[in-house]
Parts: sequence; structure tokens; C-alpha cells
Amino acid sequence: MRFVLVLLTLCGLLRADTLTFRNGDQLIGTLVRADAKGCIFRSDMAGTVTVAWSKIQQLETLDDYIVVASDGRVQKGQLRLDGNIIEITGSLAAQPAFVAPGDTRMIVDPKTYINEVTARPPLWRSWRGLVSGGFNQVSATQSSSSFTAAVDLQRPVPMLAWLPQRSNTLVHFRGTYGQLSQPNQPTVRTSILNAGVEQDRNVTARLFLFADTQLDHNIAQGLEFQQAYGGGAGWKLFASQATQLSLRADLHWTHQRFLAPSSESFVASSFTESLRQTYGRLVWTENVSLTPSYTNGAAYQMSGLSSWAVPLYRSLSLNFNVVDSYLHNPQRGFLRNSLQYSTGIQITIR
Repeated sequence: MRFVLVLLTLCGLLRADTLTFRNGDQLIGTLVRADAKGCIFRSDMAGTVTVAWSKIQQLETLDDYIVVASDGRVQKGQLRLDGNIIEITGSLAAQPAFVAPGDTRMIVDPKTYINEVTARPPLWRSWRGLVSGGFNQVSATQSSSSFTAAVDLQRPVPMLAWLPQRSNTLVHFRGTYGQLSQPNQPTVRTSILNAGVEQDRNVTARLFLFADTQLDHNIAQGLEFQQAYGGGAGWKLFASQATQLSLRADLHWTHQRFLAPSSESFVASSFTESLRQTYGRLVWTENVSLTPSYTNGAAYQMSGLSSWAVPLYRSLSLNFNVVDSYLHNPQRGFLRNSLQYSTGIQITIR
């Protein structure tokens, strides 16, 4: 039995990749991935480590890897680094190929390359985001009930965060509905809905173009239905794991229909700032948007959102939301500002 265990261990070592540092230390394990800065290597002894190329003397793999060079050339084969040149030997070329470590855009295993880098997943796959909801009920002389719901989903392509993003699809919905009633008095209803779809296409790592659609309904301002269609450009100021800050500017056409038999159509722009900040396990989301109208100066709008997510258990969180909407041209007799506060349970979809 002991001989079999030793034999299996030796077979595993024979199938392992090897990484040798310039000081002579050596790791035996698996190359996870690499780029122009260095490689990520996993071993039983040291776990997963990130090593700069300047600290590596030799690297040798027994399995094939996909190497994408900085000029776009793609090579497949076993890797051998000895000094400052990576030698690629494999089935795609009769002769070995050579590339400097600093000229590699990406080194990944073939499965990751096919499934994550080059594949275009169907529309119903690769979604992630948040779903939250809350409910309140009072039964007394005055009876009231209210519901809140929110859905924020995105579909980045490719899905892996360390890969350069090509596109991103954003879908959001926020709704508040409530009613208050008492004997011999008319029932008062609250209905506020907002939904939108945005499709982004990256031009560079930070600059992207987008097309979007926004739909709104707010009885509190006499707005029966508002629709806006347009597109613009955005800039990712920060895109770290803890902080994501972006700016957007667009040009769109808007049509408004109010409860009274009146409507407005105009051309406007939205200037939007979006922030997602992580503090340990706490997540703060903030969004501010200014929307001036070019063809109807009185129809400008402003909106803001601030949301905190406090983790409870695994994917469950307790969220606190403040949403403010300012409409300069509401229906006569309605206030221009609509302020909402809500709390509920949030589910994270990964």
C-alpha cells in the first residue's frame, strides 16, 4: 500500500509544472495564468503565488497553454522559460516559437481561452447582480400596505474580472407601490417605477460607448409614463476590486405623458456619476444624474441614489436605500421632488 502511494505521488510530480527562482528555490505545481508583468503559480507547498518575471529563472510546463502576444499572435504549446525568452513547442507550428515575457498579453490554459476569452455566451448566461425587496403592512383605523423591489443585473463579456472586458449589458428595475385607506375616505395610492437597459461596448480599457433606454412612471409627480432613448460615451475613472467609479454623458430623445391630457417631447442629455465602494464586506452604491433639456428648458431633471448593503449570511444582505427624483415640469398641483426611503433583504447573484 505504501509503495502504491509513493508511486502515485511520483506520477503526480512527473505531471507537474516547475518554477525556479533566480535564488535557486523551486516550486512544483501548476501554472494558473500569466501576463506581461509575471505569472500566477499554484503549488501544494506555497499555495497560490504571484511572481514577477524578473524573479524567475526557469519555468517549464508539461501541458499546453495558449500564449497571446502583444501584437495579437496566438501560439499554443508547452512552455519553457530559461532566462529572458519563452520557448513554445506544440502542435500549431512545426517549429518552436519564441516570445519575451514582457511581450505576452496573456497566457492561459486552452479551456479558459475557449470558454472565457473567445466564446460569446448566449444572452441568458453569465448574469450577475442584486435582487432586493421589502414589504410593510398596517391594519387599523387606517390600513396601509407597501411593496418595494429592485433588480440590478449586469452581464460582462468576458466574465472573468482579470480579462480585458469587451462589452457589458446592464438591466435595472426599481419599484415602489403602496396604498393607504380608511373608512369614508378615498384610497391614496403610491406608484413609482423605473426601469432601464444599457448596452456598453469597450473602446479601450477605460473608454466605452453605450446605447440605453429608460422608462419611468411616478404618480407622486403626476407622471404617467416617460420614455427616453439615446446613447453616449462613458469613462471608467477607477476600476479596482474595492472601487468602481465611472462617468457617463449621453444625448437622448424623451417623451412624457402626464395624468392630465398633456404630453411633452424634447431632446436632452444626461450627465451621470456612478460609484461602487467596498468597505470590507459593506458595499456602498451611489449614483447622481443631471439631465438638462435642449429643446424645452423647463423640462430638466435630476436624480440621485444612495444604497448600503450590510451582509447577513452568504448571499443575503440587509439593504438601506434613499432615492431622490426631481422633475422640474410635473403636472400642475404635484410637487417637483419625490424622495423615497426603503429597506429590505438583498440577494447577490454571482
